[in-house]
Amino acid sequence: MRELRNNLGQTFGTKKAKKAIASFTENAISPAVSARLQANGKALKLDSAAKAMISNIAEATAGMASREELAAAADAAKPRPIPNITATEVKDVYTTEVLIGDGIMALIPVKGWVDTLKAKKEVITNSRYVSHRIAKMATNIEKLKILRYILMILEILRVSKGSRGTLIIPRRDDLKAAVGDMPESILDNFKRRFTDSGTITKFKLDLVTTHLCAMACLVENYEVDVWDLKEDLRLETKQISQYFQEIGARVVAFPEAERKRMGLERAAAAQRRIAKLKLPLEFPKVAFARARK
Repeated sequence: MRELRNNLGQTFGTKKAKKAIASFTENAISPAVSARLQANGKALKLDSAAKAMISNIAEATAGMASREELAAAADAAKPRPIPNITATEVKDVYTTEVLIGDGIMALIPVKGWVDTLKAKKEVITNSRYVSHRIAKMATNIEKLKILRYILMILEILRVSKGSRGTLIIPRRDDLKAAVGDMPESILDNFKRRFTDSGTITKFKLDLVTTHLCAMACLVENYEVDVWDLKEDLRLETKQISQYFQEIGARVVAFPEAERKRMGLERAAAAQRRIAKLKLPLEFPKVAFARARK
């Protein structure tokens, strides 16, 4: 317990307190060092003021968590889907059950899309991200459902009023008009998860966005060209990159081979990024400000 309190004191204490703890530790733990500090054959001891300071620090920090515990708590409170950090395969880090819910997945309607695709017709949506990927997923019902859910979220954000600080979702009739044939139970589930009584706060908006990033990873086999999603969300490249990093993805420059395949100019390719979700995950570090001295 004393060692834990000393560690906390060294982390959060004042300069004088840290010096006192260091002196106390040397005398208590290191006889070799203590011997060099002897005077008249007797080891030097802390004076009453130093002892009182140590006692006060111990009392003040007795209920405090360690730096690692504080970092873990702050990390867990971040607005992002909960990853399976024990996963041995990337497919198990974020699943449709975590991101959407198996019950909701079963209700997502995609028959209209399937029929249109079978008829060799184009499915047109208001989302660049979704529209550019539907045809590629024509035979994968699960991924079509994820895309349909992504489209619902993007449509809700599109018709909501306000700024990225606070968005107010429309009334029920206007909301249903925006999302088409999506069942009301799915809309109600979205409201419960991502709004506070119909208001999308900054925290909830960040939570929605990180969920979208994780869903995009599932759709694209864990390597996402972030451009279309960035455009749909009206974000800067740096911002969308930060959201992908928050779910543990690495964000890298656009590959030269892909630039040539797509016929992009170098300046255009420089604005694009690829987000790769792979093990081990890399999350942004939680930073703590240093105590004032």
